[in-house]
Amino acid sequence: MTILVDLGISVDRFELGGFVADLALEAELERVVPTGDRVIPYVWVTGESNTLDSLTESLEASDKTRSVAVLDELLIDGSEERQRLYRVEWVTDELDVIKGIVDADGAVLEGKSTNEFWRLRFRFPDHQNVAEFYQYLADNDITEFRIDSIYQLEQRSDRESNPWTPEQREALAAAAERGYFDVPRDASLAEIGATLGITQQAASERVRRGVRNVVHDALDLPDARRNRG
Repeated sequence: MTILVDLGISVDRFELGGFVADLALEAELERVVPTGDRVIPYVWVTGESNTLDSLTESLEASDKTRSVAVLDELLIDGSEERQRLYRVEWVTDELDVIKGIVDADGAVLEGKSTNEFWRLRFRFPDHQNVAEFYQYLADNDITEFRIDSIYQLEQRSDRESNPWTPEQREALAAAAERGYFDVPRDASLAEIGATLGITQQAASERVRRGVRNVVHDALDLPDARRNRG
């Protein structure tokens, strides 16, 4: 039975993530294609033109890449920022988590950068492959990660694996850890926002929407009432 895994991984263990994080860019994996000793990720990166140019130059100059191509570029309305779709032919590193996924016959379904971590979702054929991936992490002393969920595809039904988005989960976790849900409260939304590096308003929206989605999921309310923002 197909197994889906949601993973948070430090950019230090994800080569592409390191390049994006160094320039404080936002990125989202579209897909990853393994080809022999190489891995080819297709990734959308958002930022200002000069910063994206710096990313392109850094990728092209790296000994970790064999080729770098910009396949598409979109201008974001009302902003100076752009989105570029990159195709990077990557030489897998022995300590790169993507190599461990590929070696265990896993497939990366999606990924998104958040601060110093990448959120990755990937699929394995069965539990044995998941065990092989864990063994790879142990053998290479990769500890800078956390598993958000592991579930069989049939358990997912028509819903998302989690009722929250990665951003909402991050905000809910920070709120819980700082005591926002305690009575009386030990932290304010402004403090939660400061912890996450976002505004108080953004923190408020993520926490409220995350709580709403969790409640709707727990009470089995229709998905249409969910707020995925």
